[in-house]
Amino acid sequence: MTQSRQDDADNQQEPPEKSEPQPPQHESTSPGPQQADNETDDERTDERADERADEGADSPAGQDQDSGSASTDEAADDASRTDAVAVDETDTAVSQAARPAEPGNPSTKRRRRSNSTRRRRRSLGQTVARGVGVLTSLALAAAVGGVTWWGHAAPTTPTPQLQALSLAQPGGTTTYVCPHAPTNTLRGTDVGAMESATAIVPAKGAGSAQSATYAGRSIPTDTATSMSTAEGGILTLVPADGRVANAVGAVTTLTKSGDLRGLTAAPCTQPAAMSWIVGGSIAAGSSAELRLVNPGVTPATAKVTLYGSIGRLSLPSNGEITVPAGGSSSLALETKGSQDPRIAVSVEADGGSVVPTLVTESLDGETPAGTDVITPGSAPATDLVIPGVEIVEPAAQGEVPDAKTSADSSDTPAVRIVNPAAAPATVSVTMLGKDGARPLSGAQSVTIDAGSVFDIQLAGVPAGTYGVQVTSSTPVGAAARMVRSGGEYPARSKALVHDQAWAQAALPGAVDSGLLAVPRAASLSSAVTVANSGETTSVTLSSLDGSWKQDVKVAKGASVVVEVPAEVSAVRLNAAGQEGSSGTSRTSSGLAAATIVTAQADGDVAGTLISTVPAQPDATVQAQRRILLD
Repeated sequence: MTQSRQDDADNQQEPPEKSEPQPPQHESTSPGPQQADNETDDERTDERADERADEGADSPAGQDQDSGSASTDEAADDASRTDAVAVDETDTAVSQAARPAEPGNPSTKRRRRSNSTRRRRRSLGQTVARGVGVLTSLALAAAVGGVTWWGHAAPTTPTPQLQALSLAQPGGTTTYVCPHAPTNTLRGTDVGAMESATAIVPAKGAGSAQSATYAGRSIPTDTATSMSTAEGGILTLVPADGRVANAVGAVTTLTKSGDLRGLTAAPCTQPAAMSWIVGGSIAAGSSAELRLVNPGVTPATAKVTLYGSIGRLSLPSNGEITVPAGGSSSLALETKGSQDPRIAVSVEADGGSVVPTLVTESLDGETPAGTDVITPGSAPATDLVIPGVEIVEPAAQGEVPDAKTSADSSDTPAVRIVNPAAAPATVSVTMLGKDGARPLSGAQSVTIDAGSVFDIQLAGVPAGTYGVQVTSSTPVGAAARMVRSGGEYPARSKALVHDQAWAQAALPGAVDSGLLAVPRAASLSSAVTVANSGETTSVTLSSLDGSWKQDVKVAKGASVVVEVPAEVSAVRLNAAGQEGSSGTSRTSSGLAAATIVTAQADGDVAGTLISTVPAQPDATVQAQRRILLD
C-alpha cells in the first residue's frame, strides 16, 4: 500500500502538459538523451503497476482454488499474456513511429504516460481473465457434480422383457405335395400289376377351402376326391374364411406279385426348409431314390446329407441339387462307392422349401423284399416317439427261419437310430404297449457313434401294437422297421419273400392338433393307433365333416388302437388341454399317432403286406411363425 500511495503522489507532482501538434508519422525521428531518461522513469512506473497487478492475482482468494480451477486460471493467464505481448509489440511500433525528432517535445511525455496507462490496463485485464477462469472452473465442477448426482439419484426405467409367442399367419394358400408311386429303379424284369389310389379329403367348417386344385385340375371342396392313380402332384387350397385351409391326402400302391411286390401308403405333406428321413438301404439289391418337389415359384437348392453305418457317405455334386420352381428332381443314393444296409438322410433347402420322399425297393437275389414310400419324420431330438409299430409272431416277421425249408429273411424288425452329432450319443429304447411302458431288453444306454446309423433289433418283443420311445443324451433321429414275411420264393432260394415298412418318429404337434389319413381303398385294412409317452390324457378323434367323434383315454406310457368307422377316411386329432386348429400356442404332450395299413397277397408269394401313414400337424401349426413381442 505504501508503494501505491507513492506512485499516486508522483503522478500528482507531475505538471500538466500542453497539447502540441504532432509531427507527421512518416517523418524519421531519433531519441535524444533527455528522452532516454524519461523512458527510464516510465519503465519504473510500468514495473510498479505490474507488481500491483501481480499482488492482486496472488491474493488469498486466488490461492484457495482447487487444482481444476488452477488449470483453467493458467490457461486464461497464458491467453492474456499472449494478447498483451501482441498489443505491446503493436503499441511499441506505433509509438516509435510517432515519436518526435526533438527531445523536448511535450507530446512525447504525454505518449509515454499513455503507454504506461495501457500497460496498467493490460495488467488489470489479466487479473480479470484469471477471475473469469476461476469462476468458469467452479461452474463446470458444479455442473459435473450435478450430473453425477442426478445419475445416481434418478430412478432407472425398467426395460420390458421380450417373450417369444407363436402366432398363426393370416390365411393364405395352403400347399401339399402328394408322392409318386415306386417306378422300378431296380430295373426288375417282372414288376407285376400295381393298384394305385389317391384320396383327398378337404376340411369343413373352420379351415375350409374356397377352392382347391390338384395336379393343375380343380377338385371339389365339399366332398372327398378319389383317383385310381398314384402319379403324385401338388395340392393347393385357397381358404374360404380367412383362416388357413386344411385337407388330408394319401397315396397308396399295392403290388401283390412281381419284383415290386409290396404295399406303400404315404400322406400328402407340406413343404419345409429342413427334413429328416430315417430308413432304407443302398446295399446290393436295394435302391433308395430321393425325390424332391418344389411347389414354390422360385428355384430352390437342396443340400442332401447321407448317413451310413460308419459315418457320412459321399454323394454326387456333394449332395447339392437344384429343384426348379413348381418342379421336381431326384437323386439315387446308391453309388458304386457307397453301399450300406443302414442309411438316414437330411435335406436342407435354400431359396425355398421342398417336400422330400424316399422311395425304396429291395430284392434279395430273385426274391421280392418289399417297397416303401417314406415321408419325413421328426428332426433329431433327445426324446422321440415312433407310433404305429405292430409286432407279430417271429415266424411271420422273418425273425426265425422257415421250419420246412430253412429259408430266412434278409430283414427283421428293428429300431434305427441316426446320430448326426460330432460326439457319441447314449440311447435307450422303451416300448409303449397296451399294458404300459416296458424298457427294451438289451437296448438301455446303447452308444451310437458320431455321425453313424445303428439298428437295434426288436427280437423278443411280444406281439402287439406299440409306440417306441427313444431317449438320448444328445439329439438323434429315429424310425422303426416292420417286416411281414411269407414263404420261400423262388423254390430252393433259401430266401423268404417279405415286405417292410418304415414308421418315422412323430412330428411335433401332430396329435395335439393334427390330421390323419385312413386309407380305404379296396383290399386295404386300416387301424388307427395312438401312443403316449407322457402323463395319462385323452385325445379327441373326429371326422373332417363332423359326422363322427370319439374321445379316447390314453394311459401314461401306453398305446391304444382306435376303432374308426369304415366310412371315415380322415380324422382330426385334438389332445385334451391343447387348442384346436385356430390356436396360437401349444406345448408338447408326448403323443403320437399313425394308421397301420395292411393287405394280403396270394399265390406263390402269399403273405401280409404292410405300410404306415403318420399323422400330420394341422396346417395352422405349419403356418405359425415365432416372433418377439414386448
